[in-house]
Amino acid sequence: MAESSNHEVALIFVIGTAGMLLMAFAIILFVSYYQKRMIQEQLKRQTLEVDYQKKMLLAALESQEGERKRVSKDLHDDVGMMLMTVRTQINSVIGKTLSAELATEIRNVVDETHESVRRISWDLMPSTLERFGLEQTVKEMCERLSGKNSIPVDFIEDGPPRSLNMNQQTLLYRIIQESVSNALRHANAQRIQIRFQWDESHLNLSIVDDGNGFDFSQEGRKLKLRNGLGLINLENRVTLLGAQLHYEGNNPSGTLIKLKLPLSHHG
Repeated sequence: MAESSNHEVALIFVIGTAGMLLMAFAIILFVSYYQKRMIQEQLKRQTLEVDYQKKMLLAALESQEGERKRVSKDLHDDVGMMLMTVRTQINSVIGKTLSAELATEIRNVVDETHESVRRISWDLMPSTLERFGLEQTVKEMCERLSGKNSIPVDFIEDGPPRSLNMNQQTLLYRIIQESVSNALRHANAQRIQIRFQWDESHLNLSIVDDGNGFDFSQEGRKLKLRNGLGLINLENRVTLLGAQLHYEGNNPSGTLIKLKLPLSHHG
């Protein structure tokens, strides 16, 4: 009887232990599953937040580009036409109310103002971009800057170009424009080179200058961002492109900016 009782107790103990182990295993599985679900939900929320932020950023930049285009057109069409009208009227009153010398001086001022208006209009929204594409626009930008600043701004292209949509072209142009502007205004660059390298799957863009360069540490970059060098806008556009951006020092001086843009196989 005693031996049978001991067997029963042992059996109950084994069953109880097995039940506890099963319960513990079930709890572990539940916690693991719950944590996995929580992580998935968190990642999903983060993805939605990132997507939302990208959509908001894209909408803001598209609105900005639309406003630039409108102001550029108004400057080119309306203000430019008014200046040309003034110039024509000056010619009609020479010898009547204006001396030839004064008329020449006023004409020169009008011509300089008209050229400034054309330059500002082009900087706001190059008409070349929609009509002839990114490469031609960058070439024209380099020619304009080289003539204006007497500093060589060169454009080099390697490999057969691939097609880019208008949004990609606009974002890339603004990135190039901002980078070159920073090099000229803040780095005292004496030479700038823009290079497109095309391959089957990527556009590799590099912008190199021989200026002062800047501190590439995290703190250094934060300082530059606070000083308003446009790096925030530049990096936002890189994000929307889905590209990779890298800064490094140029030897012996200056800055090298590298951008790697994945290309569609249907491009």
